[in-house]
Amino acid sequence: MKVLFVSSEVYPYSKSGGLGDVAGALPQALVKAGHEVLVVSPWYQTLKGAPLWIGDVAAPFDGGFSQVGVGTLERQGVRYAFVGHSQFQRDQLYGYPDDVKRFCLFSRAVPQVAERVGFVPDVVHANDWHSAYLPLILKDGWHLPAGFPGRPCVFSIHNLQYQGVSELEATLYWLRLPSSLKNSYLNHFGSANAMQGAIGFAEQVTTVSPGYAEEIQRPEYGYGLDGTLRHLSFKLRGILNGLDTEVWNPASDPNLPAPYSADDLSGKQQAREALCERFRLGGGRPILGVVSRLVEQKGIDLVLKALPQLLGQGWSLVVLGSGEAWLEEGLRQAAAWHPGQVAAVIGHDEQLAHLIYAGADALAVPSRFEPCGLSQMIAMRYGTLPIARATGGLKDTIIHDQDGFLFTHANPEGLLWAAGQARRRYAEARWEAMMVRAMSKEFSWARSAQAYGEVYRLAWGG
Repeated sequence: MKVLFVSSEVYPYSKSGGLGDVAGALPQALVKAGHEVLVVSPWYQTLKGAPLWIGDVAAPFDGGFSQVGVGTLERQGVRYAFVGHSQFQRDQLYGYPDDVKRFCLFSRAVPQVAERVGFVPDVVHANDWHSAYLPLILKDGWHLPAGFPGRPCVFSIHNLQYQGVSELEATLYWLRLPSSLKNSYLNHFGSANAMQGAIGFAEQVTTVSPGYAEEIQRPEYGYGLDGTLRHLSFKLRGILNGLDTEVWNPASDPNLPAPYSADDLSGKQQAREALCERFRLGGGRPILGVVSRLVEQKGIDLVLKALPQLLGQGWSLVVLGSGEAWLEEGLRQAAAWHPGQVAAVIGHDEQLAHLIYAGADALAVPSRFEPCGLSQMIAMRYGTLPIARATGGLKDTIIHDQDGFLFTHANPEGLLWAAGQARRRYAEARWEAMMVRAMSKEFSWARSAQAYGEVYRLAWGG
C-alpha cells in the first residue's frame, strides 16, 4: 500500500519530542513490512540534513496561492519530501503566536508537494494537530491534484492536550475551505479545533497505546474532546509505539563502558560503577534514575516532594532533563543539599542518557498522563526496572512486581509506595530475574507496523 505519512517533525532531521521519534521509526518499519512510504514534513531552518531542492509548487492558501519549495531525500527505503517556506525559517519548531496559520500552510501544501514528487497515495496518515487539517482538505478542499480528492485518511493522536485552536472563519479562509464547514467537526464551541476536525473527518483514528485510547474518552484526560471521542469510538484504536531496538541495545551501545545482555549482566555493573564515579555517588545505595522533560505532566514535582523519603528508603537519585524553570531550580538545589546522594544535569546529553538507562537500578516515570512513553521501554531493555504511574502506555508495558512497579495515585505517597516495593525487591535474589524478564520483552516497531497496516486497510475499505 502507498502511504503518505505527514508529520510536523521527523527524526533524525527534526525533533522536539516523541512525535519525531515515531515519524522517524514507523515509516521505516512500514517499508520493511512491504508498504511504499513518502514522509512529508516542514523544511525547518534547523533541519539536520541537506535535502535536494527540486523546485517550487503553488499551494492554495490564505485566499490565493503561496509558493513553497520542495526538497527531497531518501533514507533506508523511505522517501522524504520537505516543505520549504519562510514561515519555517525560525529558531524553533513551535511556540509562536502564528503556529496555527503556519501549519495550515503546511497542511495545504502537502498534496501539491506529493504530486510534485510523483506520489499519489492509497491512504494519508496525519499526525497530531499540526497536520490535522488534511482529512478536511482531502474531502472538501479546492484545487487538489488529481487522485487526491476523497483519499482516505488515518489520524493519529500523540498528545491530546495540544489541539490547534484558532478563530473559525480565519482558519477556513487560510485553508481555502468552504464556509459550510463552520457547522462541521472543525467547530468546537465556536472556535476551529484542528484535533476535533481530524477526529471527525478521518476514516480511522489511532492513539499511541491502548490505555491512552481508553483514557481520552474520559473527562479527566479528554481535554474537552472526550465526548467527541466517545461518540466516534467505533473508529478509535490504540496502537502501542515501538522502540528502535538498534539504537537502544545494551549489547551494542557505544555509549556504555561495556556491552551486556540478559545472559551476561556484568556490563551493567560496569555502567553502574561509571555512573557512581561520575557523580560521586555512594556505591552501596540503589540508584533511581530520571530521564525526562522536566514538566508537571511528567510528575517531576512528585519526585521533588518525595525526595526526603526516597533518600530515607536508601535510594540515590540521578536526573537528566530540562523544562520548567521552577523544577530545574528545585533539582539543582536538591543536588546541592544532598551531595553524594542526588545529582542533576539540566539539559540534553545523549551519551549520559544512555549511561543512566544502563547504570541506574530503577527509573522513575511518575507521569500524570502518558500517551505511550518510551523511557520505560528503554529502561526495561537495559535491565533497569521502571517505577511508574499506572496510566496510558505505562500500564500497557509494565507488569507490576514482575518487570517493574506501578502506582495508581498521582501524588508523592503513591510514588513512595511503589519505590518502597522496589526497594524491598532490590534486596532479594528475585530482582535479577525481574531484570532479565524486563530485558526479554518485545518492543520492536514490526508489531506496530503490522497493526497500522490493518488500520490502513480499514480506512481504504479493504
